[in-house]
Amino acid sequence: MPRSQVTVKTVLTICACIVGVVAAIFLLIHGIVTLTLTVTAVLLAVALNHAVAWLEKWKVRRPLAIGLVMGVLLGALVGASFLLVPTAVAQVRELAERLPELNERAHQTRLYQWLDARVGLDQRLGTLGQGDSSLLQRAVDPALHVVGSALAGVGAFVTVLFLVIFMLIYGGRVVRGALAECLPAHRERYERVLGKVYTSVGGYLSGLAIIAVVNSLCATTFLAILGVPYFLPLGVLSGLGSLIPLLGATLSGLVLALVALASGGVWDFLAVGFYVTLYQQFENHLLAPVIYKRTVELNPLVTLLGIILFAELAGVLGTFLAVPIVGTAQIVIRELLLLRRERLNLPLKGDVAEQLQKRGPWRPPFWRRPRHA
Repeated sequence: MPRSQVTVKTVLTICACIVGVVAAIFLLIHGIVTLTLTVTAVLLAVALNHAVAWLEKWKVRRPLAIGLVMGVLLGALVGASFLLVPTAVAQVRELAERLPELNERAHQTRLYQWLDARVGLDQRLGTLGQGDSSLLQRAVDPALHVVGSALAGVGAFVTVLFLVIFMLIYGGRVVRGALAECLPAHRERYERVLGKVYTSVGGYLSGLAIIAVVNSLCATTFLAILGVPYFLPLGVLSGLGSLIPLLGATLSGLVLALVALASGGVWDFLAVGFYVTLYQQFENHLLAPVIYKRTVELNPLVTLLGIILFAELAGVLGTFLAVPIVGTAQIVIRELLLLRRERLNLPLKGDVAEQLQKRGPWRPPFWRRPRHA
């Protein structure tokens, strides 16, 4: 009887691969929060490591450089909080005090009355009468939700902060240890790819910060000129919305338009809506692709298509990670094409077909040529 060519080792290897893939999918589905925090920490660590490396060039020891960078970052956050939070809190408190008045004015607008007459807006939203017994419950539940979200946000911030610190301290050792296990012939290529990805991610974060600042300045200026109250927190909210491509600007713009409707009427609502629509098109299709072209060296068309694709695949997280993923994919594809040219003994630049035509008809290697009798 002929012996089977399928060994026990092959069967066990296939089973182990299947179990590993299933386990990876299970961890990916049930660990989305951990994955999000880890990816956020990696992006921040890569961005801050540029500043740490710059300090190391000036003969500053790495532990001290990490401490200085983190101290400056936390100082900037605290300083911005002292500058913006008091004014924002005062305007939010004023907004809360004027909510009944704004609610009544919103009910008196022609747009609200037109919607109420056709779709029964009052019945859908639910009227809040003074004698409504569920008013307290309706007020307590959102408050508890906000408090829980705030506590979760503080916990996430602390977790990301410590992850960034540990990545800055030990991340380089992990990368160098992984590269030390590579073959010498491949190590230079892997180092080049990692260096390009490192530069690309840093450029993406710097470009994202520029876009958020531009959005915040433009929104705050426009709302102040229009006379919309609470322009400072609304402008900051609009800038934070730009941190999430495509979706964030839409949601923050909706909040701006609703506040303008409640405080100023239909004309302010239409003006803010027109501004939000115009600026969103400008940011999504002109500002962001051009900035990413300079900071990440991505084609604007590729950037826009990547953001749309990953927004459909993974929602908010996909839009946030679209540019780094597309930039990394571009680097890997270019390296594979470069490897192909090296195997064909072609120059690194120029048309492949022209270079092959100069050599004459292509012949396969000798080990692939058919043997003649």
